[in-house]
Amino acid sequence: MAAVATSATTANAAWLALYATFSQKGPLAIFTEFKSAISQKISMANPAIDIMVMNENFQCLMAARVVIPEIVQAMILLNAIPKQYDGVTQTMLQTQEQSKLMFNYIQDAILMEHARLKAGQPVKQTVSKLSAVKQKGANPK
Repeated sequence: MAAVATSATTANAAWLALYATFSQKGPLAIFTEFKSAISQKISMANPAIDIMVMNENFQCLMAARVVIPEIVQAMILLNAIPKQYDGVTQTMLQTQEQSKLMFNYIQDAILMEHARLKAGQPVKQTVSKLSAVKQKGANPK
């Protein structure tokens, strides 16, 4: 550290040299951010906080020049949601093209589902019940 600071001719040059040397994250810090992102679980109480933490992990990784593709970020987020939000996962994976499967879009869907569940609105049924039991005629024997 002293060699970096003393080799500069001005205070500004010394500061820039120190900043360039020590501002970069090492492998341990990068791995810690990555592990935090992939091990994050979204809570039912307030999913926005957990999603924000995960997004910050991805932003820190990007700042460290570790680029995780948008679709992988989206899948990590889908994997982190609780079972009560399985409908979000199914809807996103069945209705979205791969190019449109993005972290922010899934975040919005999770927060909308959370608001709907919190408000107690029933899920709209789109399929009528089907019975496997065949009805007999007017006079069954």
